[in-house]
Amino acid sequence: MRYFWSRIHPEDIDAWLSALNSLMEFTLDEIPEHKRKDANYTWNFRLKNSDDVYVNIIQNTTPLVFDSDGKPIIGLAHYTVLDAHVKMDITASAKLLNSNSEYETLFFNNFSQKLLKDGISNRERDVIRLLVLSKSSKEISKVLNISSHTVDTHRRNILKKLNISSTGELIGMLKMNQHWL
Repeated sequence: MRYFWSRIHPEDIDAWLSALNSLMEFTLDEIPEHKRKDANYTWNFRLKNSDDVYVNIIQNTTPLVFDSDGKPIIGLAHYTVLDAHVKMDITASAKLLNSNSEYETLFFNNFSQKLLKDGISNRERDVIRLLVLSKSSKEISKVLNISSHTVDTHRRNILKKLNISSTGELIGMLKMNQHWL
């Protein structure tokens, strides 16, 4: 594991861990335990290859075995290696087989470097994550155990820090996986 960690691009570690954490939270909160066997997850990061060049890795994983709490612990993974010149933000998605046996995206999030580095606090990231899931300020306040006024203050601060005029603009850009962040 130390070798693997030493090969991940240092700028990607926090975003990658946030992506994995969000996927796990989404799975435990939103996917019923009996449906988790039908889930599929994708995320990406940069890894240094044998030529000491960072290449883009896209990991696609399907869980196979779950622990007693319903958390996936063993899975089948497929890795795609892309050229180092391809620009990619860290993203993560969760898909679930629908009634037509097609994977339907239930969760997608962009964990861009600017969002994680440019003065956005952990609590503000929590608010952003819930906003992207279409939660209202009142719903976010209940999930985070803070007042809705505090949520609104976080929302205003996020917009100011990212120089964005509206929450809708923020959510739209995150959902479209824009590279501006």
